[in-house]
Amino acid sequence: MGAKQTDIVISGAGIAGLTLGVLLAKAGLSVAIIDPAPESALMNNTPSGRTVALMNASLNILHAADAWPTMIDHTCPLQVMRIIDISRAQADPVEEQFDARDLGIEQFGYNAPNTVVRSTLYAVARWEKNITFYLGRKLESYRVEGAYVISTLDNDLLIRSQALVGADGRNSKVREIAGIDIAHKQYEQHAITCIINHSKTHNHTSTEFHRPSGPLALVPLPGNQSSVVWVNTPERSDELMNASTQDFIAALETEIGDILGGITLETNPESWPLSSVKAKAVTAERMALIAEAAHVMSPITAQGLNLSLRDVAALAETIVDAARLGQDIGSPVVLEHYAKRRRFDIETRSFGVDRMNRVVSNDIEAVKGLRHAGLKTLGSVPPLKRFAMRVGLAPAIDEGRLAKGEAL
Repeated sequence: MGAKQTDIVISGAGIAGLTLGVLLAKAGLSVAIIDPAPESALMNNTPSGRTVALMNASLNILHAADAWPTMIDHTCPLQVMRIIDISRAQADPVEEQFDARDLGIEQFGYNAPNTVVRSTLYAVARWEKNITFYLGRKLESYRVEGAYVISTLDNDLLIRSQALVGADGRNSKVREIAGIDIAHKQYEQHAITCIINHSKTHNHTSTEFHRPSGPLALVPLPGNQSSVVWVNTPERSDELMNASTQDFIAALETEIGDILGGITLETNPESWPLSSVKAKAVTAERMALIAEAAHVMSPITAQGLNLSLRDVAALAETIVDAARLGQDIGSPVVLEHYAKRRRFDIETRSFGVDRMNRVVSNDIEAVKGLRHAGLKTLGSVPPLKRFAMRVGLAPAIDEGRLAKGEAL
């Protein structure tokens, strides 16, 4: 059986893989996207408990893929970030608010259900004439033959391309076949997510409680709804997941007080263990990794998908620039340019989120005291507060032309 021919193969039709596929297809490259999920899963926009906080640079990338205007009505602007430190039992809580308008912008970003973002991207991608989907199929193996990659699917179909992109998640088959090792860290924490209805307005304010066992975040959604990310010890998470709906709500209300008024569950709680993964390389011969195939981190600070979309933008810009110059888009020179561009951003964000998680999820009295004092200091020194917002909430590392809203 002869091999199908395309410019790029992307293994993985998640948010990152679909965004990359659309960007490359719009630039005139032919793209094959492989994913084991059926089309019905990609089209499903029923909200689950998981949402993503998309910072403004990420919105620009999604806008370049023609996806943002369609999904905006299902999202909510994040105008204020509020931190409440309640970790010291003998001290009053410390609260500080960070307003996007203090930086001269309307919002830090928008919160959106994962399913809405993915289904919107798929709706855009399926109409791109340069994209061919292979859904319900897995990448079985791949090999490099000269200037091409031969990808073999689980139905023995062969696809020949100049480059292969692994966008297939934390357990990446592409990464495994390439023989790329990972640095893996398992946290003694589980995250519970769900969507709640509440009687009080959230005023477009995202609230994060700092607690010894981990943060608890309330992130606004349209109307009187918010998404919950509740980090606990594995034992406490198991208790909460096994509790009745009434007891779960009572436990949540005990943690957050009357900040949102009375609450009910819109979606059933989900739970998963927290860990970090960082690939020791993001490229191999004629192959590049993006998103969770390259890095996984704690949900604290909402850096994960934003970092992934910067991978997407960097790889799209690198490949398209090479193609316009008539270069081999899968050559070592081209892929090494992508790797060098992403190295500092991935290293600093992975390190920073890990350290932030250790500081926020810490019951050592000295650490809690420093955390309390630090938050108070930010509130009393406006220039320092604005600097913290620019660095922590609106990162500009590796901000290429797509992230800045410019054309590919």
